[in-house]
Amino acid sequence: MKKQKIEVPILMYHQFKEDMNHVGNSIATYVTRKQFEWHLRTLKFLGYETITFRDLEKIGLENRFKKRYIILTVDDGYQDNYEILFPLLKKYQMKAVIYLVSDSYNRWDVEEYGVDKNPMMKEEQVREMIESGLVEFGGHTLHHCDFHVVDEKTARQEILENKRELEEKYGISLTSFAYPYGHVTEMAKKIVKEVGYRFAVSTSTGTGIITDDLYEMRRTSIDRTSVWRFLKRISGRYSVYKGKKWMRQQEK
Repeated sequence: MKKQKIEVPILMYHQFKEDMNHVGNSIATYVTRKQFEWHLRTLKFLGYETITFRDLEKIGLENRFKKRYIILTVDDGYQDNYEILFPLLKKYQMKAVIYLVSDSYNRWDVEEYGVDKNPMMKEEQVREMIESGLVEFGGHTLHHCDFHVVDEKTARQEILENKRELEEKYGISLTSFAYPYGHVTEMAKKIVKEVGYRFAVSTSTGTGIITDDLYEMRRTSIDRTSVWRFLKRISGRYSVYKGKKWMRQQEK
């Protein structure tokens, strides 16, 4: 029997809530402080080492199976990333990659769904995270645009200006990009490559094998899931399994 492939898991988070009394009318996936701390403790107990995409580049793709690596990613850059995520990363000395939009709040959700405003992190908070060495930042467009509906000129401006703004403001070089809504198009992928990103992550598309396409790396969404489901999703096989299902759908 052929052994199923294992890959470095790439997890995706969005919002972090103090507890279930502070959820509001958010439509984004979220975990509570208690749940996220349990995630980190579990990863530590199981021997996982959290890395960033810059770390992955240094390690070398060919060496990514030599340790039990895992990548934690967080989309949008909400204020709760600083208030809840960051203290726990420091407590357990674990790393994460946060993808920043240039908007000051979740305008895309407020305008489309009428949800509460959620502010993004302040400049000084982002700087503190960078200085800690525990957080790497990536691009996520200016206004969280949908590549399924914008033209090429708009897509290029959204990707390039967001990258340029973040790099100039924080004096860093961005390594990876996350497609808003997980909407990957060949046009967007081409622009992401051209502006200098070396990795890009999706959500529900991609084969699950990192080296199949560095610009459509599949992630596994993590929310208030059960213990069993969390353990399954960090196994290294889950993204490959989901990727195979996705490929079969593409063939229909």
